[in-house]
Amino acid sequence: MALETLSAVLEIDDQPYEVCLNSKVLTWDKVALRHRSINRAKLTEIVAIKAGPTDKPSQSNNREFTVHSVKRKKGNKWRLHSETFVCPDTATRDKWIKRIQTSIETGPVRPQRIFVIVNPYGGKGKAPKIYQKKVAPLFELAGIITEDIATTHANHAWQLMLDKDFNGVDGIVCVGGDGTFAEVVNGLILRTQKDAGININDQGSKLIPPKLKIGIIPAGSTDVVVYDTTGYNDPVTSALQIILGETLGMDVCSVFHDNELIRYTVSFLGYGFFGDVVRESENYRWVGPKRYELAGAMQFMGNKSYHGEVKYVPNLDEGHSPMDQNPCGARCNICTRKKSMLDINTNQRSQQAEGGVDEIDLDETDHWNSIKGEFMYVNAALVSGMCDKSPTGVSPAAHLGNGCVDLIVVRKCSRLNYLRHLMRLSSSANHFDFNFVEVHRVKKFKFRPLTPDETSIPAYSATMDSLDLDSGLFRRSSGSYNLPRSTSTISSSSWNIDGEINRLPAIDVNVHCQLINVFARGIEQFEDKTSCNFCCKANKNNTVT
Repeated sequence: MALETLSAVLEIDDQPYEVCLNSKVLTWDKVALRHRSINRAKLTEIVAIKAGPTDKPSQSNNREFTVHSVKRKKGNKWRLHSETFVCPDTATRDKWIKRIQTSIETGPVRPQRIFVIVNPYGGKGKAPKIYQKKVAPLFELAGIITEDIATTHANHAWQLMLDKDFNGVDGIVCVGGDGTFAEVVNGLILRTQKDAGININDQGSKLIPPKLKIGIIPAGSTDVVVYDTTGYNDPVTSALQIILGETLGMDVCSVFHDNELIRYTVSFLGYGFFGDVVRESENYRWVGPKRYELAGAMQFMGNKSYHGEVKYVPNLDEGHSPMDQNPCGARCNICTRKKSMLDINTNQRSQQAEGGVDEIDLDETDHWNSIKGEFMYVNAALVSGMCDKSPTGVSPAAHLGNGCVDLIVVRKCSRLNYLRHLMRLSSSANHFDFNFVEVHRVKKFKFRPLTPDETSIPAYSATMDSLDLDSGLFRRSSGSYNLPRSTSTISSSSWNIDGEINRLPAIDVNVHCQLINVFARGIEQFEDKTSCNFCCKANKNNTVT
C-alpha cells in the first residue's frame, strides 16, 4: 500500500523551506527564492533519521530532526550529507520521523547485523585506523550491529569463514585489500558447498551460491575489486553502499589441477610475466607495496617467454565482447539479463529435480578452440582490473556478472613492442591493438605448458574477428609477423591467482555466473554512450547524472 504524500513548511537555519515527502523522494526548497533550486534525497539513499540536530545536541529544542543521506561527488564518490529540519512542534517532528523511517523499512532490504574482518597487515597497514575513524561511525549511525575481529595470520579470514557461526548475520565485511576479499570468498564458497554436500573436486558440479553478501572496505595496495564494483577507491563510499544494501552479482572462477580444486578466484589469473612478477616480488617484501614495481622492472629486463597451449570454450553471445565500448556499470543490462537467465535455469532444474516437469534440454555442449605457441603472458580477467597503476585495467570491457572471463594472450614479441604494450596497459590507450595480442571472451579454459618442439610455428597471423567499430582506436592491426628468437630458459612459469602464487602451471578454469553477491552499486557511467570505453573508465572525475 502506497504511503500518502506528506508536505509542510519547515525551517532550516532559521529560513522557511517547503518540504515534501512522497513514496520515492524527500525534497526541500527555499520558499523565498523566485527561481528555486530543489534539494532532494532518494528514500533508498537515506542512511538514517534522528531526532534533534547532529552538530549541537545541547542546543536541541525537541522540535528538530536530522536526515542523513547520500550526496554524490565527482568520480563515483559518495559522502554523507546531513540536513536538520525544525518543526512547529514535537508532534509534527515525530510524524515526519515515523513517516520517513517507515519508508526506509519498507524499501530495499538493508543489513542489520554484519561480521567485520579487519586485516591490519595488508597494504600500508592502515586498515584498523580506516575502519575505526571512517567506517564504524557510519555503521553505528545506521543502527547496524557489528562484530569485529582482526586477522592475525595468513588465511585467518579463510578459516573464519569455515568455522564461524553466522546465525543471524546478514553479511560479511572485510577491511583490507583484494587478498582479504579473496580469502573471504574462498572460505565462504567452500563452506557453502560442504554444507550442501557438493563435491568441490568435480568440475561438473553446480555450485551453490552463499547466502551471505560480502562487502569490502578498501585498505589494500591496489583494491581492484572496489574500483570495479563502486568506481572509486574510497572507504566512505564503500561503507555507504553497504549500509544501503546495494547488491551486485559477481562471477567466480574455480581453478583445478589434475581434477583437484586449487582455489576460487574473483578477479585475475596471470601466467608468464604477471605470474613471475608476483613470485619475484616475494624477494622484495622489505620494500613494501613498491615491491611489485621493482619486480616488474626486473622481469621486463629478463624478457622471458613460455611455451604452452590454451584451450577455451568461446562465449557465443554476440551481445557483448572484450572490445565493447559500453563497459559494465550500475544496473548493467548484460549482467541483469544474465541474472534473469540464471534464475530461469535454476528454477527449471529445481522443478526437474522435484519431478514437477519433464527432462529439460539445457544445451551445454562445449566447443573448444585452441591457441598454441610461445607467450609473454596469458591473463584471464573476471573484472576490468582498473586501479591506480592501470587506469582502464587489463580488460576494460570485462563484466562483473556475464558468466565469462576475458582471456588475453600475448605472444612472443620484441622487447620494444612489449614495452609499448605495457606502457599502453599502464595508461588509457588500447593495449589490445597489436597483432601479437589476442583477446577472447570465454566460458572456460585450460592451459598446459609445452616444450619448444611442441610449439614450433613459423609465423602467426592475427585471427581476431575484425570488429569495425566507429572508433579507429579499436581496430586491430592486420598482417603477420615472424616469431622472434626464443629466449625461454625455463620450462614453465607460475600462476598469479588473485595475487597468490600457484606453481602448478597446468590448470583448468571454469566460470560460475554470479556465484557471490557483494554490497556495491556498480560504476555509475556517463550518459554519453559514444564516448570511448578506454577513456571513460580512466576518467576518475565522471559526472554522475
